[in-house]
Amino acid sequence: MASNPDFVAYICEQLEGLGAVRSRKMFGEYMVYLNDKPVLMICDDRPMVKMLPCLETLLQGRPTQPPYEGAKDHYLLDPDDRETLREAARLAEEVTPLPKKRAPKKKAPAEGPVPWDVAWPQQTKPELEDMDRWVNSPLFPALRSWLADTYQAEPSVEFSKCALDKGWNVKYKKGSKSLCVLYIRSGGFAAMVTLGAKQMAELEVLLPTFSDSFRERFEKTPLFNGGKWLTLDVKEPRQLEEVQRLILMKAKPVKKEA
Repeated sequence: MASNPDFVAYICEQLEGLGAVRSRKMFGEYMVYLNDKPVLMICDDRPMVKMLPCLETLLQGRPTQPPYEGAKDHYLLDPDDRETLREAARLAEEVTPLPKKRAPKKKAPAEGPVPWDVAWPQQTKPELEDMDRWVNSPLFPALRSWLADTYQAEPSVEFSKCALDKGWNVKYKKGSKSLCVLYIRSGGFAAMVTLGAKQMAELEVLLPTFSDSFRERFEKTPLFNGGKWLTLDVKEPRQLEEVQRLILMKAKPVKKEA
């Protein structure tokens, strides 16, 4: 089974701050690059790293497996162990040479609307009002207002270099717990909510009360460590309501002072 692009985006976000992070689809799976050096492979939603000498101490005792038939064994990494994942990528980047560059192919001029990351590049941080104008949907400020009222959560506008959702996005947390990430799309937005095994058990009971489109997305999203990274387009009020229901499964609302 090919890896889920949403999972690849999650791994890229785990590495942000170490340098330039991007991903590339290769033979149906993905390679993750740090400073243009290939450091991690993602196969069947499993992050892997070569068994390099510099990683022996850090990853001693970790399970190993070849990423594909005929390949050498790689260390299997825990995607939720952020510190180990980052350290493994950092050490691998230090000893990995840059790939040889090929002559670039000539590309035809791009057609259609300007991509979000081109309109607002990394050096130009947008305000929330700029995002509102781009999304052009009342559901976007409505979700932010609900998060502020329900969790007293402040938005964090951050730039992601991952190719799957490159550009500025909006993250919300309750303490150290992630509530959701809002990705800007042309004429809309998407919300990613990460559910653990506990929330999955609750959701599977309530699944018949969700829309057909939600259930289809739920079925297509693969399991990882008993949970799922659900990324949902929000174009209708019911889709907004379903995102809110998922967030409420992750964290209880903050009690308001009398």
